[in-house]
Amino acid sequence: MAVSKIIGLDIGSNSVKIVEIDRSRKGYELQYVGLAPLSDGAIVEKSIKKADMVGNAVRALHGFSSRNKQVAVSLSGKAVIIKQVTMTSMSDSQLEKQIQMEAEPYIPFDIKDVNLDFFIMGDRPEKEGAMEVVLVAAKKDYMAEYLDLLKSLNLVPVVVDVDPFALEVMYEFCYPNVQEEIVALVNVGASTININIIKSGASQYTRDLPLGGDSITREIMRFFDVSYERAENIKRGAQLDKINSRNLRKIFQRSVDYFVSELQKILDFFSTNVSYDPIQKIFLAGGAAATYGLVSTIESELNIPVEIVDPFRSLKVNEKIFDMDYLNTIGAQMAVAVGLALRDERDKQV
Repeated sequence: MAVSKIIGLDIGSNSVKIVEIDRSRKGYELQYVGLAPLSDGAIVEKSIKKADMVGNAVRALHGFSSRNKQVAVSLSGKAVIIKQVTMTSMSDSQLEKQIQMEAEPYIPFDIKDVNLDFFIMGDRPEKEGAMEVVLVAAKKDYMAEYLDLLKSLNLVPVVVDVDPFALEVMYEFCYPNVQEEIVALVNVGASTININIIKSGASQYTRDLPLGGDSITREIMRFFDVSYERAENIKRGAQLDKINSRNLRKIFQRSVDYFVSELQKILDFFSTNVSYDPIQKIFLAGGAAATYGLVSTIESELNIPVEIVDPFRSLKVNEKIFDMDYLNTIGAQMAVAVGLALRDERDKQV
């Protein structure tokens, strides 16, 4: 049966990204890609504060794509909880009936206030009668902000995902032949860093860090007394004019050092409490993946090779339609949107 096409819509803190992929017997072909920046304050801590502004950005991008109304969106941040837990073995249908009762001890919100989803990873061989389950909980009011926005735009959300798992879908599609047994997918966004550690093709551990590239922008604003937009341009390599490049490099390095120290804590926890096998590679995604000094600092401090993802590498791309240099430039930012566009309409919602 043919799979209905879904538009991947990634609403981030600083920008909106859309990807559409055409699926046929000939393979998967990139049909549309779009990116629109958001003004400061449109989304704060992943909460939509200026719905009209965000809606206009989505409407503008969608207007250039197909007439398809079906979209896959993703959530992340403090209002989303992902937990890997051990439960008494039961079937998928049994857990479906008992999920609220079983999940309540692990969710730091009132269970009535969240939407729950789960994935059974399998039995635990070392513990008879037990299984590993991934729980995902999203606060209903937070999720409603996104669903109400889409409804106002006459778009139909057929899949509601979370950023780390959308990134995992992209990774599995684009890097099927990577031999590393354990890899860390690190999505460095404006306000959140998502970390998803994968072993033998299955997610083993996920964490969100409440920091990202926006902290660098704020520091540039403060130090050089410039506007948010000017600071963003400086961060992305615009002409410096009277900006002291040495001071700018210090800002980058301080932020990068902090990012890497927090990342190391999570990787150390994983190595100590989840798996004794070392992480063999880190794949970076997100708008701040190419932050000055980030790759080199991770490699030197953690002694782990790093690669910035290319989410278009396994897609057919018509070079007469798409500017390949542009795709290479924005690739890391589009990773979650590509993962969402690869979702199946039969996938469950959060």
